[in-house]
Parts: sequence; C-alpha cells; structure tokens
Amino acid sequence: MNQKSQMLSFKQCALLLALPTLLLAGSARYASPQNANSAGLISIRLEQKHGDETKTVPQNTVFHTGDVLRFRLTSRIAGYLYVVDKGTSGETTTLFPVSNGTSSQNRIEPDQTMVVPAMSDGWFEVSGPSGFDTIYLLVSSSPILIPQASVPETKETPQNAIPPNLLPRCNDEVFKARGECIDASAGVAPLPPGAPVPRELIPFAKSAARDIILTDDGDGVTVKAAPSAKLPLIYTFRLAHLQ
Repeated sequence: MNQKSQMLSFKQCALLLALPTLLLAGSARYASPQNANSAGLISIRLEQKHGDETKTVPQNTVFHTGDVLRFRLTSRIAGYLYVVDKGTSGETTTLFPVSNGTSSQNRIEPDQTMVVPAMSDGWFEVSGPSGFDTIYLLVSSSPILIPQASVPETKETPQNAIPPNLLPRCNDEVFKARGECIDASAGVAPLPPGAPVPRELIPFAKSAARDIILTDDGDGVTVKAAPSAKLPLIYTFRLAHLQ
C-alpha cells in the first residue's frame, strides 16, 4: 500500500503498520487483565476517496491497486491502541502510533474518533500483490512496547493469518444485484488460536485474548470483547485487494 504526494505509504510511515521506536523507552510492560466495556471496544469504518468525495464503503469490499482508503475508528473505552499491518508482500508496517514518543500518542478515550494511518491526511493508496493484507488491532489497558516493525528477510514466508496465495473472490449474487465486488472473508475477524502473527507481536499475542463479538451498525462494525475476555485483546482486519 503506497501513498503519493501528501499521502504517506504504510511503508514510509512505519520506517509509518502500528494501528501498532513505539511506546515507552523502557522495558516492555504487559497490561493487567481488565474487563472490556460491554458497549464495545472500537467501531471501525472504512472510507474511500474519489476526487473530493469521501464515502463509507463495506468492510468486505474487494479493492484494486490505486484505490485511496483510510480507517475511521471510534473508541468506546479508555486504553491504548496499536495497529500493525502485514502486507501481501510480507512486509510489516506500524500504522498506529506512527512515530516514537510517549504513551500519550496512542492513548484512546471514550467517544474519541481517529483516522488510520494517522499522518498527513490519513489516506493510503492500495498497492502490492493481490491478496489480503492482515491488519492486527491491539487494545490494551496500559502501554506496552512493541519492537519496531521491519522488512522481512528474503527467505521469510509472509505470515498472514490466511494463506498468502489466497485471492479475493467476488460474491456473484451481490455483484449482479449491486455491482459491487464483495468477499465475505474480508473485514474484521477474530484471530484464530494458534494463527501466526508478525514476529514483532508474538510476545503480546501469547497473552492477549482473541474472543470478539461483531455488531454490524450499518456503516461499519463495532467490536466487542466476548463476556469472558479481558484486555489486552487482539483481532484482525483483512483488507482484500486485486491488482
């Protein structure tokens, strides 16, 4: 995914994914378990830009190279947010927070709205091989340290939570009815137990809850923790695109 002119690419903003060097200059700290708010954790909307027009689009839309997008997130709780992208090229990028500094950079409060990526005007341009970018969203009750994301070694196989050679496919019925290319496997999804994560997230993922409940609110999706789940919590957003 690359941005041009004032739009920064995922890669540029990591060297931008955080939504996850990042927080805290000291040793990594892991959040003590905390019950998540029953009203939800984060509402996620995906927006697309056409010229001067911005519109909310279905999260499971299949995009194409050159499409211009951004995430609009609304927090329902107080805590700390990290967004990290594993692209179809195998490269890991931190989207949020986007630069080194103090924990206040990614502190979230109830009813706070933010755009991701969080630099410039927040837009990015879709690029890279066809497939699914896996975007990891981490919500913690206290700051943690995630090692800086990095370009993988040439021998490393991309560690997306879905097979790297799996290509998005349009739902024919939706396409015939609305003219939209929709893949039901795209969008917000739980991170299955044992699913691989980027190496930067392995220590955190081992202790984080993965059980989420999704509520479709029309324009987007609200993510809730399962009743038994406590913070910290990790889940994913699969961004589908074709060249």
